[in-house]
Amino acid sequence: MSVSPVRVLPWIVHEAIEYLAGMFFVLAPFVFGFPEGSALPVFVGVGVVILAVAILSKGPAAVLNVLPYPVHAALDYVLGFFLLLAPFVFGFSSISSALTISVLLGLAHLMITLVTSFPTEQPVPAAPADPTPLVE
Repeated sequence: MSVSPVRVLPWIVHEAIEYLAGMFFVLAPFVFGFPEGSALPVFVGVGVVILAVAILSKGPAAVLNVLPYPVHAALDYVLGFFLLLAPFVFGFSSISSALTISVLLGLAHLMITLVTSFPTEQPVPAAPADPTPLVE
């Protein structure tokens, strides 16, 4: 695993943050008082997607270990941009708490993804060819 000056966040920390973020998004509409309107399904949906990505991704904190790191990173970027645009696209920009949480956590999601040191998947070496000829 190579670490560049920008990629300073360990993968395991990124995974832990995602579990916390997923739970936060599911609970946020109820905690911050916007349990009605379009913000509710957006926040709960984002929380479920974040939790699903965390559960499916490869890594020590994952459950199923099936989602490759590049796919995880791509989904993180998509979610970050989605969160930035969601208040305006889904019409909850007038709810200040929903707007603030969505935009700030969208930016945070992008920044966390940018600084995460994603593990590199090592290709499995091919089995050496059997040098003995088949004799019949």
